[in-house]
Amino acid sequence: MGYVDAFVRRMAALLLVVLSVACGKEDTSTTGGTGIAGASWKETETIEATGTQKEYTFTARADWSAQSDQPDWCEVLTGSGAKGAATLRISVAANTGSSSRTAVIKVAAGNYPTVSFKILQKAPSEPLEINAKVDEVLSAYYLWNEEYRELDRDLSLPYNSTYDNFVYHTLMSMETNTLDKKYNESYGEYHLYSYLMRTPSSAGRSAATRSGVSHGIEKDDPVPSFGIGNYALVSFVDQSGKPTGQIGLTLLSVIPDSPLDKAGFRRSDIIATIDGKSPTTESYVTDFTRLLTPSEGLQVSLTKNEANARPISVTATSLDPTPIIRAEVIEGTTVGYIVYDGFEAAYDNDLLAAIKKLKDAGITDLVLDLRNNGGGHVITSNMLSTCIGGSKCQNKIYQYYRYNDECMADWEQTSRTFGMSYDQTAQLFYEKFYYAGYYGVQLTDYALNLERLYVLVSGNTASASEAVINSLKGIDLPVTLIGSKTNGKNVGMNVFSWSNVEGYDYEFAPISFQGYNAQKQSVDPKGITPDYEVSETASGWYEDFGPDEPLLHKALELIGAVGASEATTTRSATQPGVRLVGSVRQAVDRPTGMIRTADPEHDPEQM
Repeated sequence: MGYVDAFVRRMAALLLVVLSVACGKEDTSTTGGTGIAGASWKETETIEATGTQKEYTFTARADWSAQSDQPDWCEVLTGSGAKGAATLRISVAANTGSSSRTAVIKVAAGNYPTVSFKILQKAPSEPLEINAKVDEVLSAYYLWNEEYRELDRDLSLPYNSTYDNFVYHTLMSMETNTLDKKYNESYGEYHLYSYLMRTPSSAGRSAATRSGVSHGIEKDDPVPSFGIGNYALVSFVDQSGKPTGQIGLTLLSVIPDSPLDKAGFRRSDIIATIDGKSPTTESYVTDFTRLLTPSEGLQVSLTKNEANARPISVTATSLDPTPIIRAEVIEGTTVGYIVYDGFEAAYDNDLLAAIKKLKDAGITDLVLDLRNNGGGHVITSNMLSTCIGGSKCQNKIYQYYRYNDECMADWEQTSRTFGMSYDQTAQLFYEKFYYAGYYGVQLTDYALNLERLYVLVSGNTASASEAVINSLKGIDLPVTLIGSKTNGKNVGMNVFSWSNVEGYDYEFAPISFQGYNAQKQSVDPKGITPDYEVSETASGWYEDFGPDEPLLHKALELIGAVGASEATTTRSATQPGVRLVGSVRQAVDRPTGMIRTADPEHDPEQM
């Protein structure tokens, strides 16, 4: 029935086009008694405020000429021509005034009566308040601000979503910002790191207060959740490999102490049915939205894709979506293991508590799992790096920073604006490892003083995650990478925020700097190649976090904590007939990138 309706709509549209063409011919025939016939212009031609060039066709019964009564902004490009088929070209400049304007074009053929038509150019649309604020920031601080300022920018573009607004459309039109606008081979399209995010005004609401570090970045209020962290979609296929039309969701991280965790769901599990029904290509968006953003108290019955699986009932409850998925000592070893899904400064106290637990347990090695960590706050990546290296980080450079040419030239003002120290010899801004004090917390109490580090990585490992790797390498601490090539994001953002702008709060994070380690080396924009390339599904399917998981197993093997053949579990037999669809996705809205918050009153030299 839908196809029939679509066909009817298409035919109706075609009919309207035919009718409009016929009507157009009827309109232009009014010039038949003059020296002009079959003119394609209307009595009034409406032109957008941005300006344009237009062509109009007609037939002249004698040699002809044309002129505009407003040639300073509405110029006739073809002022005359011979008898017969003719084309009139005009150029309309951009309207930079505050109101619409009109011009009259007159066309005369021989001794026939003159024909005229009107050009009505619209007034520029009223700039949106948020776009004006964003435009000011980009003009001053965007890493490629020179090209940006040369653009014809439409400040009236509405905010529809994070990927449909003034920032997205304007920056995607640029050419020089190749470290911001990057091609994503997985999706076959360009994506943008800079973002503008809108939320309802927070007036009257407050973040949940926490003790400990006092940088002012607090946890949001708990949100209803089943506990999905990272996930991927799968398509079920028959024995011949043909899709059945059924779609499943495989869990790639489960938030600790969440309803799913308590119900026994683990990384690698595939949710095959919801309330007894299998999501399909037509219904999965609606079905999985219920799982990813549930309402408080929503109860669902979930069935795993396993033989003889029974439905399991889970109820959504409000929780803190912690990025710390695992923090433990691998049984029978002195190896610590942290699965960390995002550098969220709001959870710094929890991260420090996890590090202290490993320190008190006497670990001699650490495996840091950043395979699905897209970055976040620079202060947290510095804090974690400092805890790992301990005394090796004292008085050493964590990162150097390069801003746009204007900011670098006026480095004193830039230093005041962003609270950055400037190295006049290196001609770069810089930040040292915190080592001792971190916003009221003594990091010496959390120093692991490790001699080496093992990091599990993937194409989702980006920005602040890569900064940890690069910065520790910059002070010659051996870092071994296991997995697949990282994302290659060596640029970061200063965050700007505005409250209650026409009823909304906005967070704007434009790419404003590039990061380098102490040896002035930046992360390769093509990504960091791992020392050991290992597939997450080497055993046939994903494994739960633990010694049998391929990436962690390789790290333990290199450390000498397990033998090369000690992995025993394989899930290939328990997950038949599925194929991954797309890439890993985040169910939790976490900060990503390499985010610096402007803190002019904070003195980095006191850290």
